[in-house]
Amino acid sequence: MGLKEEEEINVQNRRGFFKDAVSGAAGAAAMVAAVSQLGVPVLNAAQAIEAKPKPKSINSPFFVNSPEWPKGTEGHKYDHLFTTKLREESSIPGIVPGPQTYFRGATDMPGAKINCGWQIFTKPHKVELESHHHGHDEYIFFLGATFPDLVGSFDAEIEFFLGPEYERYLVTKASVLYVPGGLEHNPCEIRRIGKPLFFSACAHSPFYNAIYQTRGYMEKRAGNKI
Repeated sequence: MGLKEEEEINVQNRRGFFKDAVSGAAGAAAMVAAVSQLGVPVLNAAQAIEAKPKPKSINSPFFVNSPEWPKGTEGHKYDHLFTTKLREESSIPGIVPGPQTYFRGATDMPGAKINCGWQIFTKPHKVELESHHHGHDEYIFFLGATFPDLVGSFDAEIEFFLGPEYERYLVTKASVLYVPGGLEHNPCEIRRIGKPLFFSACAHSPFYNAIYQTRGYMEKRAGNKI
């Protein structure tokens, strides 16, 4: 065998070795069999391939290689940022089953900038009898009350008026209504309920306040918590 033929065989052996080495368990066996022929430098190269760190597993659809979950510390530094004062008796039993849920803004949590209420209506009801406006923005949510599909479970008709001209709207689908500060809104009547209705109003104010058509300025800073 000539020198050229011998070198070509060695090249083919090296190619075959690396092909096997990257295939896992077969690579380990090939490495042991070929180490006497290919030498220590090739063995080190194969070990480097095997020792290459594997990527961390993805445990979230939003984060890759996120940091480890913290062990944390114990204390009470941020206790004031939580409140559990949410439950109140129903103001209209039979139509809004009790208890109701309200976050009364700065009354329940000093320094809060919003106040919200969450109610489940089961029967038709006139929620508001006259128009009013606020000095702040408000968002009103009309949703179904069957989890997990709060949109698909909506089955109601709600009559709602907006503006000083009382422009009429009929809400027949799950909706969010944005009421800019200063915009007159209401009356509001839940005319039909096929399934329980989830109603929520969230106002960008430390406590509830409004200027009503006939009653003037009104505010509510607290509720009867239970």
